[in-house]
Amino acid sequence: MQSYIPTFDSVAARLAALGYSQADAANLDTLAAAHPQLVLMLNADPHQHPEVADNAIIVPEVLKSLPGAAPHVCWADPAASRTLASRFGVLKYPALVFLRGGQYTGVIVGLMDWPDVVHRFTELLAAPARRPPSVGIPVTSPTSGACQ
Repeated sequence: MQSYIPTFDSVAARLAALGYSQADAANLDTLAAAHPQLVLMLNADPHQHPEVADNAIIVPEVLKSLPGAAPHVCWADPAASRTLASRFGVLKYPALVFLRGGQYTGVIVGLMDWPDVVHRFTELLAAPARRPPSVGIPVTSPTSGACQ
């Protein structure tokens, strides 16, 4: 029996129906300025990363279980997610990037067991701002780029 994997369009429709904002590199800082607490969902093609569709179900349920937690959730489509992922050092999808006052507080990558994800949400919503990890340092040379 073959399981159903939704398209990203159907995932996006669910996220929009939940009242979550669509984010990209051009509007993320504006969204972060408008919302003191922001959770950014970075996504990929659900056919390559089926857990992307799971996150669209899990995130609203986690937020319901956290009394008093009211972060705004936004999401990026796969193309925007690739751009934003490098800004926050994310190498795996799905990822949830937590921002407070526009500053990075942490990330959840992939899926976790229920008690672990609830605990991690609680931690990251209260965590101090810190520098996001980098993906790496680009190696450049003042010469033609050839190795010597």
